[in-house]
Parts: sequence; structure tokens; C-alpha cells
Amino acid sequence: MTSEIPPSALALGRAIADGTKDPRDLVEDYADRISQADPDARIFYRRTFDRARSEAAASYERARAGLRRSPVDGVPLSWKDLYDSAGDETPAGSMMLAGRTPRHDATALARLTAAGTVCLGKTAMTELAFSGLGINPVMGTPANAHDSDVARVPGGSSSGAGVSLAHDLCAASIGTDTGGSVRIPAAWNGVVGFKPRHGIIPSDGVVPLCPTLDTIGPLTRDVADAACLYSLLSGSAPISLDDETLKGRTLLVPKEIVFDDADPGVAQTIEAALDVLATAGATIRHETIEPLTQMNALTWDSGISLAAVEAWAVWGETIREHGDLMYPPVRTRFEGGAKPNAGDVWKLMRVRDQLRATLIDQLASIDAIAMPTIPIDPPPIAHLEDGGPAYDRANKLALRNTTLGNQLDMCAITLPAGTSTAGLPVGLMLMAPKGRDARLLRLASAVEKALS
Repeated sequence: MTSEIPPSALALGRAIADGTKDPRDLVEDYADRISQADPDARIFYRRTFDRARSEAAASYERARAGLRRSPVDGVPLSWKDLYDSAGDETPAGSMMLAGRTPRHDATALARLTAAGTVCLGKTAMTELAFSGLGINPVMGTPANAHDSDVARVPGGSSSGAGVSLAHDLCAASIGTDTGGSVRIPAAWNGVVGFKPRHGIIPSDGVVPLCPTLDTIGPLTRDVADAACLYSLLSGSAPISLDDETLKGRTLLVPKEIVFDDADPGVAQTIEAALDVLATAGATIRHETIEPLTQMNALTWDSGISLAAVEAWAVWGETIREHGDLMYPPVRTRFEGGAKPNAGDVWKLMRVRDQLRATLIDQLASIDAIAMPTIPIDPPPIAHLEDGGPAYDRANKLALRNTTLGNQLDMCAITLPAGTSTAGLPVGLMLMAPKGRDARLLRLASAVEKALS
């Protein structure tokens, strides 16, 4: 490796701008890192180094001419394997889509390419993005970056996005989040993960799972990087994070659900983080949040998974024809969406809409809901890979807290909050009603400063 890589995307961008970093050298640095750290292609399913070298060369010329396109012009990123990239096979982690090679880039990739970022390759994921654990024996499972002795789940479905960033194989990564798929791998790999409100970033050219829930979001080293990439992806104005403070801010911690079945070390870390935020000036309120309680029951206890129903509507025909190519636990989740009748689904969707409206009213004077991103440490892959009750329990606990944000149409971010008694990363999640994306990022910046 030819040089030390700065810790954030914006830091790299500043180094490129002042001439202390050459984007062409950065690509070679990252290519070398990827080749050494990922010889069996479990993290990067596809490497796009030729594209990266071409993009880096163009960025170098722009920097010399004083024509940089954005603060992250020349910065190398990784992309989840469901973003179309022209001429590259994009099977969304599934052998059912083997050979699927798009002719055009996804809109999100095209936007960041126009901003000058460099595409290093396509990262590992759960098949068709339908699991919170990140296990994919069909295409390869990357192990969590924070345990060198035991291969633990990376979190899904954007597994390679979290692991590639945690292993310093990119400056930031782009994932998708339908039930927590950005925030889960971010939390378990000790990085920041931001889920914007649904629909703010176009999903054209992204292999779908549940189009009414799918969102695009970055995994980054810090909140500033997340805010920058969000603005570029959404076409929103840049977000100033200067002078943010927790004084006068109110965080609502749910009394029910979110700490249930938590590993003691995880709960202790979150409680300690909340104490730090209170010391920094935030008001911490512990209350019952009835829409969360009801949404949790609707999601897990009603016998109908709205996400599975929509996912089956999208992929059912393909799975009927080629489902023998799938990892059985993921296939079983899809097939659960084939059973409910339309009338029952419609009724549940009406209830969900009512809960969304009620929650907005309840949070009118609250800055954000705060909770553990995931209540448990990442379990060993070997204990879950065969499926069965252990897989189902771990998958539910991985998704339980995060999916509330998707089902209730919220924006959400996870921040590193420390480590559990097992020495593994713990994420603190903040959620706010849709439309408060910029406000949430500013709040998250203040939380980040307090926790650091």
C-alpha cells in the first residue's frame, strides 16, 4: 500500500483539493487493500477497478484545473450489489439473477458519479435484500469486521457495505434500507448509517425488494460524510453541521419493546450513552410510544408481514421458477408473503397509515426517538447458517427496532455508541418523522460530538 488513507470521505476530498492526495494513487491503494483483505470475494462480489481508474484520472485533471465537482470529487466508494452499473453483472446477491447485466447506471450511482466519486465495486448482500443478518451461503458471506477469532454475522442486507467500510476498503459505501439494511450492518460494524425518508432519493436502476419501503442511504465514518452524500444523492441543499448543540433538545426513549431480549452489555452501553447526552444538555424522556407498540405487534404478531407480501408480489413468479437456487431461510421469508388474502392486507395497511399519522402528532415537540439500533451482539455465523429457530430469532431481533422506522415512514440514523461487554460495536439509533432528514442529521452531529 502506497499511502495512509484519511479516515473520512470529506477528509479525502480536502486532501485531493489541496493536492496532498492524488485520486489515481488512492484507487491503487484501495485496490491493493481489497485484493489483500478479500481474496475470496466475500466482501466485493465485483471489482470495477478499470472504471475506478478512469474516474480517478478524470478527477485528477479536474482538481488540477480547479474544476472539482463536489467536496468528494475523486473519493472512492463501494456500492451494494443491487445498484445497476453499466456493463457489470448485477444479480442482487442471487443466483436467480445470474447474468443480469444492465446497460445504464442506477440514478443514485449516476448522481454520485456526476459529483466525481469513484466506483470501486459492488459489495455483498443478502439475496434480494431480504434478511437482517447478512448471511448468504450462495454468493458468499463476509464476516463482521470486529471479531478476528469468531466469524460473526455482518448484518444485512447491506453486509458488504458495512464490512468494506469497517475494513478501510472504501471511504464510504452506499446501501439500501427496507427494514434496517443500512443501519444494521452499520451498527454491527461500528460505523454511521443513515436511512432518509422514503422516496427522497430516486430508486431507478435499483433492484427492488419492497418498492413502498425501499430507501437508499450511505454508510460512513461520521455524520458529516453522511450529510454530504445524502445531499448529493437527493439533490438537496448542503447541510451545515456547525455549532450544533444538545442543549434544548428532547429525546424520547420508548419504555416498551426496544430493550426487550437485549444482551446486557448492549443495554448498558446504550444507557451509558444516554447519560452522556443528558450531561451534554439533552432532555431524555422515557415514555410509552403507543404507535411503536402497535406497529411492532402488527409486524410480528398479526400473522401477516406487509414486507413479505410486497416482496412476494415482486419476486414470487421468479421464486416459483428458480427458488431451488436460493438460500432456504431467505426463500421461506419470501414465501410467507404468498399466504395472506388481499382484504386482510388492505386492513393492515389502513391501520399502518393511521399509526403513521398518530406518531407524527405525538412527536410534534420531540427532536427524535432514541433506542438501541440492535438489541443484541452479532451472533456467530456458524450458529445460524443452517436456518431454523435460531436463525429466525436472531433475524427478528436484528430487524425489530430498525423496521419500525420503515413501517412508520421515518428517517433514521445509527451512530457508534461504544462497545458491549463482549467488545463488539453497539449502535444508538435516532428516528424522526419523514421530512426531518436535515434536522435529524444536525441532531446526530451534536450527539456524535457528545459521544466522542
